[in-house]
Amino acid sequence: MDNLSNYTSRQQLGIEVFNDAQCAMIHQAILEVLKEVGVDVYNDKALEILKKGGAFVDGRRVRFPAAMVEKALKSAPSQVTLYSQDMESKMILGGKRFYYGPGPTVINTMDPYTGERKIPSYDDTCRAVKVMDALPNIDYLMDFGTIDGVETQVLDVYCFKAMMENSPKPILHWAYNRENVEAMIAMGVKVRGSLEELQKLPFFSLYSEPITPLVHENEGLDVMMTMAEHGLPAVYTSAAQAGMTAPVTLAGTMVVELAESLSGLVVNQLIREGAPYIMGGVCTCVDMATMQITYGSPEFNLLQGGLSKMSQYYNLPVFTTAGCSDSKCLDQQHGIDMATSVLMSALYGGNLIHDVGYMESGLLTSLEALVVADELIGQTKRIIRGIEVTEESLAVDVIKSVGPGGNFLAERQTFEKFKTEWWLPKLFSRSVYTNWEASGKPELKDLASAKVKKILETHEPKKLADDVVRECDNILKDLIAKY
Repeated sequence: MDNLSNYTSRQQLGIEVFNDAQCAMIHQAILEVLKEVGVDVYNDKALEILKKGGAFVDGRRVRFPAAMVEKALKSAPSQVTLYSQDMESKMILGGKRFYYGPGPTVINTMDPYTGERKIPSYDDTCRAVKVMDALPNIDYLMDFGTIDGVETQVLDVYCFKAMMENSPKPILHWAYNRENVEAMIAMGVKVRGSLEELQKLPFFSLYSEPITPLVHENEGLDVMMTMAEHGLPAVYTSAAQAGMTAPVTLAGTMVVELAESLSGLVVNQLIREGAPYIMGGVCTCVDMATMQITYGSPEFNLLQGGLSKMSQYYNLPVFTTAGCSDSKCLDQQHGIDMATSVLMSALYGGNLIHDVGYMESGLLTSLEALVVADELIGQTKRIIRGIEVTEESLAVDVIKSVGPGGNFLAERQTFEKFKTEWWLPKLFSRSVYTNWEASGKPELKDLASAKVKKILETHEPKKLADDVVRECDNILKDLIAKY
């Protein structure tokens, strides 16, 4: 369902980091960089396509006439839709619609039973996906950690299979190379029945990255190009770090970030005009005292806002970041970081918002943090929805009926409307002190831990058909045999 439905009676809330004149300045700076500096491309097929398409190619260095970039922006679709496997939900990416999900490729996870900080296993991914499936405000799946204990060359496909088999929600994933992408597409075809049906009703997108600053490496381009060749949605996401791999100025970071996104878009559209493409980035800045990237700084949030505004200026869907923290545990700092970034990302109008539930600047995942973030996202959705103003909601007749000195508790409107007018927490405590004391004085982390365990012990996601599971197993076995 569209979470920003256009109610004529409701004013949606929002914030814009740039005005249109500033967007135009940033765009002109990007065009100048792409024309005069260019990018290095380490994929021979991409080099050939770019040269044929009109780019200036000198060895690995590629420079772009402005017209090439503008043409790609015009041909790319302004909206990309990802569906659930069971077709019961969809995410319409574009404009200011926002959807939240976790993140991928983290090297540590927090065990929900022991509290141990450990390398994730295949079972940890399956367990995490089960929690994602149960949380109503987690809209899509990511693997939540780079797993150990499987064949390294195909661990990306193992994670994809774990997500497919443990939740019908849409999937955002990654891949090592063309062969592994093709294996995942083959699995997707088994679910949908044909490539044509998968193209019409995609339930997954794969992301890949350039190397900042201004380098497109071989495998990252291959992943994106393979998705384009098959007419499937690709996310190409820069990860510029202000002060290290990008200028220390936030506007300069935007220029580097978007130069990589738009040069990737040119390749994507030359492969297949009109191919679904989601621009994006994990824009961060580097703390000069620790040399650590920041996931909780005000600059981090501003960069996501700048990226969101530029995507709206380009009329392209965008991949951004929120719901994460620099904290090493589920403490007050983590809650503040998550709450700030979740709210700001929605106000900015980011579309595909990821890394929810991350700690330690993207080095640690936590299911308890994911549960808390789900609550924060629900609260944020209510804020963004704003206040509805209609004849009914103004309630003049009810006010007249109750009159001075009365109360509205027993009114039918109160009974009929409070569940839709108000956001009701499922995790946060609003109980009186004596009841809270009687229940053992649980803190938020205790409540989150209890909820995670309840989900793991009682929730049963929809499962893939047995024949599809067997066919996907065979695809994975055949891929392993190639290595």
